[in-house]
Amino acid sequence: MKVLIDTNIILDDILNRTPNAENAKKINRLIVDEIIGGYLTANTLTDIFYIVSKHKSEFTAKVIIKNLLLIFTIVSVDGDDCLKAINLPMGDFEDALIEVCAEKTNMDYIITNDHDFLIGTELSVSVINPVDFLLMIN
Repeated sequence: MKVLIDTNIILDDILNRTPNAENAKKINRLIVDEIIGGYLTANTLTDIFYIVSKHKSEFTAKVIIKNLLLIFTIVSVDGDDCLKAINLPMGDFEDALIEVCAEKTNMDYIITNDHDFLIGTELSVSVINPVDFLLMIN
């Protein structure tokens, strides 16, 4: 099973953000243990780097990015992806871009805690929150 992980899931784990940290850790453990295939978009890495460097340090952000690169497969983002995403009838460009990338790489799911994302999907990839995903996989 291939899952594209939204930025908020990674940040919930790394920054130990309650109430979502525990489920994020469980999902990331499934990926580390290779029970599911975990994917991130290239732009997700830049967002994570920026936010972690602001909350912790640039050194910590670099270590985290290096670890993510060892664990996750990175989905490239190109101009065509951006054009397709900007033309989707979604209010959040980042969410639209993740959807486009998930569709082009035939993901089974996008996992997110973003409630607006869960409502606004337009493409063929299923969007699911961590709680429902963990219930489904168990």
